[in-house]
Amino acid sequence: MKTEFKTEEKAFDTVAFFRSVKERMAKATEGMTLPEKQDYWRLMREGKVKLA
Repeated sequence: MKTEFKTEEKAFDTVAFFRSVKERMAKATEGMTLPEKQDYWRLMREGKVKLA
């Protein structure tokens, strides 16, 4: 017996979204030292820095 699965297209792809955010963060912090990255991430959490 063959089982059929219904697949629905999702309006929002969580994995793709967070992958793009991760890539933008990596690009923004490229070449920074760890303390500089930590300061940058802190500012992001506070809403003072926006990802491009």
